[in-house]
Amino acid sequence: MKKELLRINRLNYNYTRTRKLENVSFCILEGECIGFLGLSYSGKDLMTSLLRGELTEGDGSGAIYLGGQKVNDWEVLGKEIYYMCPDNYVIEDWTVAEYLCLVDSGWAGSFWRKGVLNEEAGECFAELELDFDISSRIRALSELEKRIVDVVKAYRKGARIIIIEDEFDGVSQTDIIKFGKIIRRLIQRKLGVIVNSNSNFIMSELSDKFIIFDRGHVVKKCAREYIKNEAQLERFLLGENVLPPREKIEERTQMSWKEEDIVYRIRNLKIFQDDVKSLNFVRGEVVTLLTLNRRKKELLFLILSGRINVENVHYILNGERYDNIDCSELARKKVVSVRALGSREEVFEHMTVGENLMLPSLEKISFWDYICSSRNIRKMILEENHNLKDVKAEELGINERIQMTLERWYIFNPLVLILFEPFALCDVNGVDIVKKYVKKFSNNGTTVIIVSTREEYVEDISDQIMHIG
Repeated sequence: MKKELLRINRLNYNYTRTRKLENVSFCILEGECIGFLGLSYSGKDLMTSLLRGELTEGDGSGAIYLGGQKVNDWEVLGKEIYYMCPDNYVIEDWTVAEYLCLVDSGWAGSFWRKGVLNEEAGECFAELELDFDISSRIRALSELEKRIVDVVKAYRKGARIIIIEDEFDGVSQTDIIKFGKIIRRLIQRKLGVIVNSNSNFIMSELSDKFIIFDRGHVVKKCAREYIKNEAQLERFLLGENVLPPREKIEERTQMSWKEEDIVYRIRNLKIFQDDVKSLNFVRGEVVTLLTLNRRKKELLFLILSGRINVENVHYILNGERYDNIDCSELARKKVVSVRALGSREEVFEHMTVGENLMLPSLEKISFWDYICSSRNIRKMILEENHNLKDVKAEELGINERIQMTLERWYIFNPLVLILFEPFALCDVNGVDIVKKYVKKFSNNGTTVIIVSTREEYVEDISDQIMHIG
C-alpha cells in the first residue's frame, strides 16, 4: 500500500486581494506525479510558493501534513520539499559528487573530504541503479543528465516531495519522455512529484494525475487519461474560446513565392561550427526557427534582431544590404523584436495602457517616429481598449501585458516581427492570445519569425519550421 506523503486539508490562504487559496484539499502518495493546471493567478503558483516555504506574509488556515505529521510552521515545508528548477545548475564548475554532497556537508574541510564525498555520491547512484561518472563537471552534463542528478540530490536529502518548475529549455521532446520514465522509476521508492509548467507537453508527459485550479479553488482532480488531447484541455480551461487551426503547413509551404516577396534576408549566419546559413523570409509568412542549444538559440535571436553585430553577417532588407546594423535602425525600418513577451521588460510600468500603446518597446524606436507611424490609429485602438486605457501597466497581469505588447506592435504595422520564446510565460489563455496575434500579424502582411526550442504551440500557426543545428 502506498504511503501518504503530503495532505492538504481545507487550506485557506490570503496573500493579496487577488492571490489567494480557498478551501483547497488534495493528497499526494509516494510514487505519484501530480500536475498543477490553471491559468495565471488561478492559485497553482501560489500553492507551489507556499509549499516551498517561500511565503512569510499573508493569513492562512487549514492543515498541511507531511508523512502523516501536521506541519505547524509552514516555513519548515522548504526543508522537506525539494525545488527543482534550471537555476539549480548555475555552479557549473562543481562535480556531480560536490553538487550532491558539498552543500549539505558544509564547506569547512571540503577539500580533505573529497574522497568521502565521492564515496557518498557513488553509493547514492548505485542504490538508485544509475550509471554516472560522479567526477564529471556540471557544465559537461547534458540538460537531461543535469535533471537526473537533481532528482538524485532530492532523494539523498530525504525530501518527500519534488516540485518541478521547469520549461526544460534546450531539452528535446524525446529526452523529456525519457526523463519522465526515469523519474517515475526513482520516486517509487519514497518520493512524490508536483509538476508546475506552462508546457502542455511537459505536463502530459510527466504527470499521472492533474489538479486543476481556478481563482484560488481546486475545481477538478483527474487522471491524465481523462484529458485526451491538448484541444480538450484548452476547451476545459477556456470554454470554446479556442483558436481554429491554421491551414495545413504542408499546403502552405507548397505555395510559390516570387523574389520580390522576400522582405528580409540574413547572409553568412554562423551559429554552429562549420554550419553557415542564409535565411530568406517572405512577406506575411510565419517562420519558426528551432534549436535545442539554449545559448545558440539566444545568439540566433540577437543576430536576427540586430542586437549584436557579428563579423561577415549581412542584412538585406527590401533589396538593400546592410552591415553592422543595430536593432534601433532595424526598428526604424520596421523590423522589430520582442525578447521577453509578457515580462515587465517590454512595458513602461508607470504609464497607463493607453500611453504604452503609443510607445515602442524600450530603446527600440523614438517616440516621435512611432507617433508618425501610428498616425490616427491611436484613437481607434484606445476606443477598443476603453476598459483598460487608463490603468497603469504595473497593475496588469501577465496575459494583459502580453496583449498590450503585441497590440502596440500591431499598431506600428511592422514589416518583420521577431519573437523569442513567445510562449515561455504563457498559461493556456496566454497561448491563445499569442496565437491569435501571430495570425493577425501574418494576415496583415507582417513576416513573423519565432525563435524557439520546441515545436509545441507553433505547429498550427507556422508556415515553415526550420531546425537550426
